[in-house]
Amino acid sequence: MKRAINMPNFAGCFPTRQGWDKTKEKNWDSELDSYYSAVRQGVEPVSTKKKDIDAAMMLSNEAGKAFDGNSMSFKEN
Repeated sequence: MKRAINMPNFAGCFPTRQGWDKTKEKNWDSELDSYYSAVRQGVEPVSTKKKDIDAAMMLSNEAGKAFDGNSMSFKEN
C-alpha cells in the first residue's frame, strides 16, 4: 500500500514525510506492507514494528494457529 507523498499534517496527529530520505520511506512502506500481509493471514501483531510482526508470524507458523497480539494468545478456528 502506497501513500501520497504530500500527506497533510492535521494538528500533529499524522506524521508527514517531508524531509524523509528514501531509505526511511522504504522502511516505513516495508513495515506496513508486512503488517497488512500478516493481518490478511489472520495474525494480529502487537504493533506495526518489524520485530513484532516477525515474532507474531513465527509463533503462528510454529503453532499452526493465528496469533492474537491483543490477548497474547492464539485464535481458535
